[in-house]
Amino acid sequence: MSLSPEERMRRARFVRLHLIVALFALLVLIAANALFTSRYPWWLWVLAAWLPLIAIHKAWSMGLFERNELDRNKEGS
Repeated sequence: MSLSPEERMRRARFVRLHLIVALFALLVLIAANALFTSRYPWWLWVLAAWLPLIAIHKAWSMGLFERNELDRNKEGS
């Protein structure tokens, strides 16, 4: 199944919003880390947890999780 250009653009907007929220949250967490516990960079754990989520969201926006019409025809036969 191929995504329409409008659907690709809509999904890309969601990914960009996700990335902007993640970057803003990380900036706040890095600042909090620097103020309170600068010896241990605990914000890296948040980064390590959030990056795979953004990668999965990007793959979804590209249509990588969509089922092909050929797969659907095989199941129906």
